Amino acid sequence: MPIITHVLLYLGYLTISLTVALLLNEVGGQDLGSSFLGGIALFCACAVTHSSISATTAAGRVGNTEKSMKRDMERLRVAHREVTADIDAMQTRLDSMEASIAYGTPAPTTHQIETQPANIELRMIDQIVDKLGAAMDARLQTIQGAGNITAINPTAARGPMDLVREALMENRVELYLQPIVQLPQRKTAFYEGFTRLKDMNGRIILPQEFIPAAEQAGLMSTIDNVLLFRCVQIVRKLMKQDRRIGIFCNISPSALADEQFFPQFLDFMRENRDLAGSVIFEIPQDGYENRTSIEARAMAKMVDLGFRFSIDRVTNTEMDLPDLERSGVRYVKISATTISEQIVTRGMRPRSAITREIAAADIAAVFQRYGIDMIAERIESEDTVLEVLDLDIPFGQGHLFGTPRAIKESLMEETAPPREFYMKQSGRIA
Repeated sequence: MPIITHVLLYLGYLTISLTVALLLNEVGGQDLGSSFLGGIALFCACAVTHSSISATTAAGRVGNTEKSMKRDMERLRVAHREVTADIDAMQTRLDSMEASIAYGTPAPTTHQIETQPANIELRMIDQIVDKLGAAMDARLQTIQGAGNITAINPTAARGPMDLVREALMENRVELYLQPIVQLPQRKTAFYEGFTRLKDMNGRIILPQEFIPAAEQAGLMSTIDNVLLFRCVQIVRKLMKQDRRIGIFCNISPSALADEQFFPQFLDFMRENRDLAGSVIFEIPQDGYENRTSIEARAMAKMVDLGFRFSIDRVTNTEMDLPDLERSGVRYVKISATTISEQIVTRGMRPRSAITREIAAADIAAVFQRYGIDMIAERIESEDTVLEVLDLDIPFGQGHLFGTPRAIKESLMEETAPPREFYMKQSGRIA
């Protein structure tokens, strides 16, 4: 029943109750208060009766609906049993057809299959397996006899180097970007690019898994090249949008000394030297401090083109600032924990021409005197941000500001190097 109907009925009950109250006062001779209470009693009785009738009606409807649902459920159960029976019948027919194909004889009827003893079915399965095995052996012998493949060594397992080669050849190399923000505004100033490989099942192969294998296989330079290629494409897209944001690209020191990789790498960067202010190459502290004369000359050639370097994975803050300046290093990344432990707590200071005692709060200014900006990395909490701000460090990086995230799939495809890009290094991924 619509709600408007209920409202009209209640108004009717109220009218009747008021009329009765007036009659009791006028005709029955009762006083006004008693007449009014009588009218209220009548209205309440009507309202309760109406509510009871409505509830009974609603209960009846719910009961009917429940019965209807039970009937529908029973129909579904019957339909399910029928579908199951049809599936079983179809499976029986398929089994019959397989037996017919295996023996080259007409398919037995359903009744015949159902009445066959279990041992006959087992013999049929054994014969089918034997025929398939014989056919496969014959096929393998034919291929090997033709000289198309060599015998397979069952003990030879696919190792990490194989996974790296496959990921490169199948272009399963992804670029992840993590923001580096300007402090205290927290505005994104740079991105750091990370390489992630995927196996054939789409599982991410982490750096600690693929880097040792790639170095052993001599493929680290190729991975650096793919990362660089993508970073250059991303920077160019950002420049088209008039967004002056640089990208840090990791490069292994061994790649700088690679006679096959570095000349092509240098040519590529010479062609893109207009990006010198937007692409920063990053190498670890131990790689920088233990660099060979060949690697030092390679860095100098990059600096001559206008490119600059960043040092990360810093474990010792007693760095030689004049040497960093001469080598074209313009950024130094130090974890917030290392800054706290070595610079603040232990009083360790970088080597410079400044002879006076340097306060911890002045360290960033000393770096900047040599044209180097400090980046506090691995910032995970707001408390750490406050500690970094107290030291006037201009840039920060860490999960608090953003985790490394893969670029969009469409952009991944758009910035993918062509296959020839991998094959330039002859013999590397053959």
